[in-house]
Amino acid sequence: MNTFNALRFSAALLALLTSSTWAADEPALTRAFDDEVITSEVFHKLTLQTGYGPQDSTIGNRRESFQSYRYEPSFHWYSPEKRWAQWQVFGRAWINYDTSQASTALQENNPQSGPERERPEYFYSELRELYVRRNLLWDDPRYSVTLGRQSFFDRYGIWWDDTFESVRFNYQDSFSSGFLAMGQKFYYYNTDVNDLDDTDEDIFYAMGEYAWRWNPHNSVGVRMLYENDHSDQNPADRQDFTGLRAGLFFDGQNLDLRPLSDYHLELATLDGTVESIDSNSVRDEGHSRGWAVLGEVGKRFNDLPWTPRLALRGGITDKPDDANDGFYLNRIQSDRVVELERYSTRLVSSFINVNVRNLKYYGVTLETQPTPRSSLDFRLSDLYLRDDTGDLPLRVDREQSRTRQANIANGSHNGSSSVGQVLDVNYYWKMFPIAHQGKHLDLNTLLSASYFRAGDAVASGDDYQLTLGIVMHY
Repeated sequence: MNTFNALRFSAALLALLTSSTWAADEPALTRAFDDEVITSEVFHKLTLQTGYGPQDSTIGNRRESFQSYRYEPSFHWYSPEKRWAQWQVFGRAWINYDTSQASTALQENNPQSGPERERPEYFYSELRELYVRRNLLWDDPRYSVTLGRQSFFDRYGIWWDDTFESVRFNYQDSFSSGFLAMGQKFYYYNTDVNDLDDTDEDIFYAMGEYAWRWNPHNSVGVRMLYENDHSDQNPADRQDFTGLRAGLFFDGQNLDLRPLSDYHLELATLDGTVESIDSNSVRDEGHSRGWAVLGEVGKRFNDLPWTPRLALRGGITDKPDDANDGFYLNRIQSDRVVELERYSTRLVSSFINVNVRNLKYYGVTLETQPTPRSSLDFRLSDLYLRDDTGDLPLRVDREQSRTRQANIANGSHNGSSSVGQVLDVNYYWKMFPIAHQGKHLDLNTLLSASYFRAGDAVASGDDYQLTLGIVMHY
């Protein structure tokens, strides 16, 4: 056999052996892949918080220390398996111990957190979510439908930030997404406070969203929320609103522009009918209109130490004509700002809750990253009233609220529109995740200090709050 034929024979033999090797490996690879089939998962979340500040984060209340401990188990079931699940069941519960309903930046809102409502305290548990989802509608991975008690939230919370019984049709594509949903609350599913408060009873919601990512870094979308409060009027539920909220949002992230690197803008309008009843059972009906504009623009300097981000924030609402007019947050909305990759906060402060009504604010934020997994952030905000005789947009103690209303009624109100300034300092650290038995163990810590310098419209004076929180996921 000459050299050329020997080379041809060797090449053919090598190819045959290689193909046989791949063929022999195929069953082993298939078996290894099949071994990873997942049909159910259980996750755990533990949140530990402590702090010092006014009771229930209400300006004017006496200061006290508070603690909050929450264990949050969740369960996923998939059929036939997780990768291409046609059916999915999800459940999530809370087991809590709270000494105060203080504002914090680590937990989602409790639905009974209104100032006039009965609220759970100390030990209690709650079935937060329980739903069934049908994926792959019409064998298309873009469509799904969900039925049960499920949560809704958007980035700013001013559209929806609550959990209630509903049916939701969802659409998710590469460059667009949206949903349509409808439902209402029936119970709180809480061991301490289960029956609905009068202000939450018999309110039907229909909502929807469509977002389009028109390039890799920019999105635009529309949102709507129809609300029909069909409860019986009584002095404990003084206002019933039926109408529509609609608006636009614009979002840009990781922009390669010299003046800015990110932005977010929300435009919201309100139009409907309000039926009201006073303490003397006198009924009234009127037309209600309102609007709000909220936004933030930021610039990150990646070439500087600690990669600082400087942002300007602001918001303004219409000037309400009376108590039944103007934009406001309803029962399923909040001022919570959700940052999935970092920590959640609020529009102006982790300490100050604001009702987006009769409000004008602006502020500046400085975010820094001392290390790759930590941040040190500063926020300064200035708040004003659109109408100095209108409602205060933040929670104050009852005595202060009654005195203010009496002064306005008898003409002795000081006429100031300055609500005050609030400074937030937040330090956040996130541990590098540890892999264990196919899941990740995550831990993060947030230390927050907030100081409120009261303006002339707030009679109780300055206030502050300190919080420390630790969150573990597994």
